[in-house]
Amino acid sequence: MKRERLPKGSNEVLDLLGEKGALTQKEIIDSLKETKPRAIRYTVRQLLDRTVLVNRANFEDMRSSLIGINPEMDLGLKDLIQQSKTSQPTPA
Repeated sequence: MKRERLPKGSNEVLDLLGEKGALTQKEIIDSLKETKPRAIRYTVRQLLDRTVLVNRANFEDMRSSLIGINPEMDLGLKDLIQQSKTSQPTPA
């Protein structure tokens, strides 16, 4: 059985969304300035595919959507996120 892993920048994206709530993809990229925009877009796409994140309508600007943490995430995904956070070293 292949061990499933989250993308490298997923911790930063999840921490940001946990702190600030739902944001547009552009707001996520602007908030994570040290990371390349392409890497952030890839991470967000992977987390959306795994239903860790969800898209919602942005009624203030219908050209974009709000991305937030899925409140109905199953326990397996929560365990995967927790394992990912504990296995990656924190910067000093």
